[in-house]
Amino acid sequence: MVGATAALALGSWWILFAVLALHAAASAGVVGYTLNKADQSEDKPDPVTAARIESQERPRPARPRRTARDREVFN
Repeated sequence: MVGATAALALGSWWILFAVLALHAAASAGVVGYTLNKADQSEDKPDPVTAARIESQERPRPARPRRTARDREVFN
């Protein structure tokens, strides 16, 4: 919109084409960077290391279930 407004105000359509080209280049750069990052994969640990990490984690305490009998009703 800014490019179209500037092109109309200045009477030169080259401004619109320059802004569109800049927009296309920036979009291509973002898409290229995203595809490059998505292509890189992180290595997973071997099964022995994964089992050791899992055994060292603390288990979360289970939350007590609340039933309808646990709630008080006030009138």
